[in-house]
Amino acid sequence: MPRLFKERKITAQNVLKLEDFRLCADEKEIKFCPEKIDKIVKKAESYLEYQLPVLPATVYLEYKINGNRSHYQDIYFKRRTMALELAVAEAYENQGRFTGKLLDVVWAIMEESTWIIPAHLSRNPTHSEWGLPPVFNEERLHGIDLFSASTAASLTLVYMLCKDKFDAIAPLINEKLLYMLKDRTTKPYLNCVFGWSGERGNSVNNWCPWITSNVLFTVAVTEPDLYTRKKVVEKAISHLDNFTDGYMPDGGCDEGPGYWGAAGASYFDSLELLYDMTGGKIDIYDEPLVKAMMEYIVKFNIYERRFINFADCSPVCHHDGIMLRRMGEKCGSESLKSFGDKMAIVADGGISYGHCYRGYRNLIKETPAECTDYAETKIWFPDLKVMAARESNNPGKGMFVAMKGGNNAESHNHNDVGNVVVYYDGNPVFIDTGAGEYTKQTFSADRYKLWFMQSAYHNVADIGGVQEKNGKQFASCDEVYDEQTGGVKMNITNAFPSDSGIESYIRETVLTDGKVHIKDSIKLVEPKEVDFHFMCCEKPEIAGEGKISLPMGRTLYFDATLKPEIEEFEVGDIGIEKKWHRKELYRIHLKGTFDSCEKEFTVE
Repeated sequence: MPRLFKERKITAQNVLKLEDFRLCADEKEIKFCPEKIDKIVKKAESYLEYQLPVLPATVYLEYKINGNRSHYQDIYFKRRTMALELAVAEAYENQGRFTGKLLDVVWAIMEESTWIIPAHLSRNPTHSEWGLPPVFNEERLHGIDLFSASTAASLTLVYMLCKDKFDAIAPLINEKLLYMLKDRTTKPYLNCVFGWSGERGNSVNNWCPWITSNVLFTVAVTEPDLYTRKKVVEKAISHLDNFTDGYMPDGGCDEGPGYWGAAGASYFDSLELLYDMTGGKIDIYDEPLVKAMMEYIVKFNIYERRFINFADCSPVCHHDGIMLRRMGEKCGSESLKSFGDKMAIVADGGISYGHCYRGYRNLIKETPAECTDYAETKIWFPDLKVMAARESNNPGKGMFVAMKGGNNAESHNHNDVGNVVVYYDGNPVFIDTGAGEYTKQTFSADRYKLWFMQSAYHNVADIGGVQEKNGKQFASCDEVYDEQTGGVKMNITNAFPSDSGIESYIRETVLTDGKVHIKDSIKLVEPKEVDFHFMCCEKPEIAGEGKISLPMGRTLYFDATLKPEIEEFEVGDIGIEKKWHRKELYRIHLKGTFDSCEKEFTVE
């Protein structure tokens, strides 16, 4: 894939001096939207009597001891959220009532031995085997992970908004803050080679643009040395080229729409910051790949905040509508502009410690008063191997189906080649559960022991008790998309191990006349029990021979020779319980024994 900056011979020569730099250079006026800030002021008021949470070493150690990462992260993220919201509230009011609390929070963050979370400690060049960060670095360099870079960007925004407030108390506050931004971000960024950057010739994921965008923001706002500014931009465009070099030509994000907010969207953040840092001299919004990367999120939308949630993705996502509108304007996409307006209306983004640059830009734009609710009815990603189809151009009406191929080594992978999800009127019928709460096991060799990573808990079949395997070789092939019907047919035989006794497993999915048809054609070496299963978040009921009542008033019709069972099981994972707002989920089993078959499942 293209290395866009290299191909265009773009360099860092046009980087502006700090005194000539203007953030949000494409905006005529920078002014907070009162309606949005009022919500933040109310949150800031709630912090005034709030006891600032501490971050003891014993909580940091929990990840090594028992794999828990949430206890530390909950406190860690709370501090950063408080810092941002207190700073925005103080900058808006300018009355001084939030300055003291803000200083306490910022000081506490600066006192942390590391800004790297326990689960990412190995990203620190000086990490130890003991599960604690080094408490002093001397001449050694700090590491950079997702959230240390996000912390730097958050403190940068605090500095930008409230540096005069801190100077009025004591200039050493800003001196310390600026020192730490350079020591924990700029210096290691320029002097270390990190795996997430792709500098080792390896493939990269969302870490690359996410970190790059936050480093660019920090350097753009705080770094006075022009040489350093240019060196950071020079390295950043190389990293961003590493990211697009591995991207799919169709713009598909194999990490799913949840991580797209940190992948493709962070790439866009980086483009905006490079535009700002060069006074508009770096501008590649007209690249077809950039447009395709951004339009992916429109095509993966089901309705409002519901998205096709293959891989580690929640069924409900939020994406900054104001940012999406800018994407549409800069990339020349009408669908992105209207979708951005829709997202801004249904779920205003506020400001976040993860992506505070785009959050800041959100706060200076009013929410649109109205939008156009329109969606394509036929979508195909030929490289990502994902099909989506809907009954109506109105995304909240009628039947929706999506099916994926690909391979079982995609970023944030689940073993789910051939998986299908079905929605009706924008609500779930057959679901992908998504990932649970992240623990040490999630990204370990034991990942696929987690039930929600296994194909048995996706909408594909087990054959002779054998599930799909993880690995790049376990993949779909011979995908054929029908542009007229919007249906897809693919061979998913190779998603199963070679000794599974499967000669051929072909799956075809199409939506016609408001009905979803899923057809499985299977040939086996010898007769085996085949268990076709479908996941639901509400209890289905056997309604008669060859018929099951589904959520949203839908009905599943199937070959009556198959034996139906409805399994209710406890989720046992707080992350999935929160996503689906229930402690139990349901799995439909349709079982039969044969050496070959053609079975069709119809949802209407």
